Amino acid sequence: MNNQIQKFCDSSMSTIEGWFGRAFGKELNPMYYLGALTVYLFYIVLVSGIYVFVLYESSIFGAWSSLEYMSNELRWSAGIMRSLHRYASDAAIITIFAHMFREFMRDRFRGVRWYSWFTGIPVLWMTALLGISGYWLVWDTMAQYIAIASSEMMDWLPIFTEPMARNFLTSEDMNDRFFTLIAFIHVIGIPIFLVFGVWIHLFRISRSTINPPRGLAIG
Repeated sequence: MNNQIQKFCDSSMSTIEGWFGRAFGKELNPMYYLGALTVYLFYIVLVSGIYVFVLYESSIFGAWSSLEYMSNELRWSAGIMRSLHRYASDAAIITIFAHMFREFMRDRFRGVRWYSWFTGIPVLWMTALLGISGYWLVWDTMAQYIAIASSEMMDWLPIFTEPMARNFLTSEDMNDRFFTLIAFIHVIGIPIFLVFGVWIHLFRISRSTINPPRGLAIG
């Protein structure tokens, strides 16, 4: 980065951190714990996701109805946990991008910091895949649109003999095994790789903070 540009970015980031510092206090400034907040939110996503999955029916016609049952008939238990799962997932995406933005503005993506920046990219992609597979499991109109859009992007890869998108146009083109596979990928497959990816990401960081202060976590 050009020195003048770097000074401007660093000064701008200090100003933003100052705003949050006045709102939350220096000890609980969320800008200092964006990585830790992301890990904390993943804890919430994991626990709430396991609870929801116990009541989830992995079938074409049972997926949406089981989620509707949780939201309407079990709203004070499963409904709350489903909402917690969703909003914690959204918040994790925000903290991830905020974390990347802060590190970039602080010029922490080269030199000794290059390793953490480079290993953070796969973590971002795995998080995106985790979110997409989670949307697929809902299987409403939005989920079908996301399935078609994401499969159309995959069709650009020269490894598929036929377009994948056509498999998601109607329910008749799919079967219950597909939802079992997606559930396995979402609940077990990607999370295992994600935990391993986070471990690699933090491997060279001495005294890394993976848990935010209690006051920030509660509030």
